[in-house]
Amino acid sequence: MPKPTNPYAHAYANFLRETAEHQIVVLHDDGLYRHMRIQKPGTRMWSWDITTWPGHLATSGDIADGFVFTRLEDMIDFFDISNWNRDYYSDGAPSIDVRYWAEKLCGGRSHEMKKYDQDVFLRHVEDSLGEHKELGDDAQHFREQQLALLLRLHELRGLDEAATQERLRAHWRKELSNVELWAADALSDEQFEKLGAEFDWSELTDVPMPEQSPAERTAEILDEARLYAGSEHEACEWLHENSAVFGEDTWEWDLRDYDVDFLVTCYCIDLAVRLYREHQAQQVSEAVEVTQP
Repeated sequence: MPKPTNPYAHAYANFLRETAEHQIVVLHDDGLYRHMRIQKPGTRMWSWDITTWPGHLATSGDIADGFVFTRLEDMIDFFDISNWNRDYYSDGAPSIDVRYWAEKLCGGRSHEMKKYDQDVFLRHVEDSLGEHKELGDDAQHFREQQLALLLRLHELRGLDEAATQERLRAHWRKELSNVELWAADALSDEQFEKLGAEFDWSELTDVPMPEQSPAERTAEILDEARLYAGSEHEACEWLHENSAVFGEDTWEWDLRDYDVDFLVTCYCIDLAVRLYREHQAQQVSEAVEVTQP
């Protein structure tokens, strides 16, 4: 089974690139009271500290600065995901439950982890259009079937594609009725029966074919949405003005996503816990060597 795509792949790739040579320095380690620093030797750039005390873990430093979490007595245990897939995502990112970790934030920054994201807004718009009765994928497929049937009908009538397009334009100019557009009286019974076997004649011919395809209209709406995606206020105003397309419930859409600073903080904690566990294992190994004869 293929692994899922990491929705924050860009942030994770940047984190890996900047922390490839980082090491842990344990400054204090007394039960639940710990202070560790993760950095590339010789520089504090892209470095951070992890401090723990009963029921809390705090981050500080050049990155991941100012976040405090609380949940378990030992927060290192809480953030230890070694029992889960380390390479959960297709890019090797760990299986961090960002939403759950965010719920454990306390203090002033607990309200800062999510911010308006124009990509989220545009995804909502695109998904909504894809499911729209008149503009969605099903509507586009229906129109394509109509056009295929019309081309086949006119082929049997001896008309080429150029003639079909001209008849369509006349229909859209209201010079040719829907009945006239789909006229099949020139077909033999055998030809009509064969055509009916290939297409759902009554369903496709009863509905007038719009001049603009659902795909073209959808592309126009998406282009317009991009013009208003710059801020949450403009995006919400635009959705309200286009309620005829998107409905009245767009106020329920969450147009925010986790801020990159919080995402990086999650990756920082995960790496720190992993390096700390390796440090603990190394200490145990060295202690065993000392005690052996």
